[in-house]
Amino acid sequence: MDQNGRMAFQGLVEARIAEWERNITNLGHRVAKAKDHVEEIKEKVETMKSRLPVLTGKAQQAAGIPDAQWPDFKSEVDLIFENLAWLQNYVMRRIGAS
Repeated sequence: MDQNGRMAFQGLVEARIAEWERNITNLGHRVAKAKDHVEEIKEKVETMKSRLPVLTGKAQQAAGIPDAQWPDFKSEVDLIFENLAWLQNYVMRRIGAS
């Protein structure tokens, strides 16, 4: 992948991080209203928060990843975002069940 593509990827990751920060903040507000499974829900939200600095580091590394390692690097970033989506859905189901 060329340098412009990597810079675009970095920008995309940074934009998605900002979006997830807002999503996690909103989930935090909804957790405050939950009646059941509160500790479990809070744990999942904290797990989500802990993923954001990892993604920030990955965004900063994007420009320096060798071409041979790029597919694995991108897959790892994609998996972290997929995990965030799974955790968000899990929390939303738990909040809905409260």
